[in-house]
Amino acid sequence: MQTLKATRRARPSRSRSGWNSLTPAELQVARLVAIGLSNRAVAEELRVSPHTVNTHVRNAFLKLDVSSRVQLTRYVLLHESGAR
Repeated sequence: MQTLKATRRARPSRSRSGWNSLTPAELQVARLVAIGLSNRAVAEELRVSPHTVNTHVRNAFLKLDVSSRVQLTRYVLLHESGAR
């Protein structure tokens, strides 16, 4: 009998914390939060559930070590202005 080995695809390494650790979805949500949208409004804009938005916001808070939407907004503004 032959056993099958599970193979994993190699993923590019992503930081576990900080701006570069955010996924594309987390970045998109963070940018919309930074312009003042509520989680419900972000959900409507992206056509996802409010629960999904809440998960992305919570993950962004953890990865960026922030605890408020104001801090998240400052982080986004700091990094977005530096990217241009």
